[in-house]
Amino acid sequence: MKDKIVEILRQIYDPEIPINIYDLGLVREIRIEGKRIFVRLIFTANKGCTVADLVAVQVKYKLMKAFSDYNVEVKSDFNEEWNISYATEAGRLMLEEIYGKDAVEMLVNKTRIEELVSINKFKLENFDPREYMRKAVEERYKKFREWYDKNKILTSYTE
Repeated sequence: MKDKIVEILRQIYDPEIPINIYDLGLVREIRIEGKRIFVRLIFTANKGCTVADLVAVQVKYKLMKAFSDYNVEVKSDFNEEWNISYATEAGRLMLEEIYGKDAVEMLVNKTRIEELVSINKFKLENFDPREYMRKAVEERYKKFREWYDKNKILTSYTE
């Protein structure tokens, strides 16, 4: 049953950090006692999290829908501060993918995640997706061409 709860929680994403709340480490406690499910959440921005209620409501709604015969209680805990050690290995890899290894290292060294999110938003504002894709395609073609020239797997022939 706990595995099913975790599966459901992995479908709910932090609105500012595109990682699910379970792998990000926002789910601090899951208890199943009789016909009661209890989930305790924390937030990266702690008391400053403007979407804490939204996330908690999503958790409660999805769990009530999946376990309709259970009493579901979701508590938003603003007393515990989030840190990178709470993220699962998958969550940490996702953070690295989005923000880079240096950013995750900054989190290990106690930089607040809000700073990284704001830095990333600045980068995204100056981001040109067409130029990025043009460069990515050129780079892939270049690597393919180098591989092809090295391996010569196709030969042309004339009749």
